[in-house]
Amino acid sequence: MVGEKGPDRPALEFEFLAQGVYRPDQIEISYNPSLRMPMNPTLQVWMDTLWEQKLAIAREQHIPLFDAPLFRFVEVEAQAGGTLHLVLGDTGYKEYVTTRVLEFAQGHEREELSNALAECSVVETSDGYILLDKRQGVDVYVGRYHVIGGFFERERDSSVSQQPDPFGAIRREIREETGILQPDIREQFCLGVVYDTTTPHAEMCFLTRLAIPLAEVDKRIPEENEIKHLEILLVTKESLRDFILQNHGNISATGEPNLLMYGGMRFGEAWFEEMKGELS
Repeated sequence: MVGEKGPDRPALEFEFLAQGVYRPDQIEISYNPSLRMPMNPTLQVWMDTLWEQKLAIAREQHIPLFDAPLFRFVEVEAQAGGTLHLVLGDTGYKEYVTTRVLEFAQGHEREELSNALAECSVVETSDGYILLDKRQGVDVYVGRYHVIGGFFERERDSSVSQQPDPFGAIRREIREETGILQPDIREQFCLGVVYDTTTPHAEMCFLTRLAIPLAEVDKRIPEENEIKHLEILLVTKESLRDFILQNHGNISATGEPNLLMYGGMRFGEAWFEEMKGELS
């Protein structure tokens, strides 16, 4: 169901860093583990103390919180010839959680932060629905709409040659959260990279088109119990526009640009530019 909003729209919580339509062979990644956030002993003590405080709060609220090795976003460039080039380093969830707090983030340049890289995808069924999640059991954007996604994990989302595998990572997230398997997927594209300015990190945005209808999706069994209930939206040019405008401020800061880029791909550049103008 689409919720009503008041007349005043919140400011945008994201920036578009790169936009296009990229197949797996059009993504180039330069990975260097030494590209970490700047660190010193004072900062390490501060982070350790804050992390322990956050762990205690998470335990009280029954929210899972644990450190995990993540990829660190360094830069992205849309190159001539239709390729998207990303430079990645190393970070962890602990670094991300502690450096995204306003107390730290507002006093530092973006390159001084963890800048963990996450991924999300609009998932479109063969009969024209998209899948949405109302975020629960998480520590940010609770109760907001989001598309399917999660963090790009170093130990789980690398190829046999140890290269970061973003398409494999988003397929893993979709499988874990919805039970949708690779044979269910007809085609998949990366639509670009955005930056969440509220909880500072970068996110790769995807479109996953399924070969199965919504009725078959409902038969799939998720591997994890992260999503309590999938929301659905039958997509037309008008329904997607209305959903975004009426729920602006109630969509996660990376889910919203993913929906906008998806709409731009389906309904054209004029639709995309008009939506950006209305939101800003």
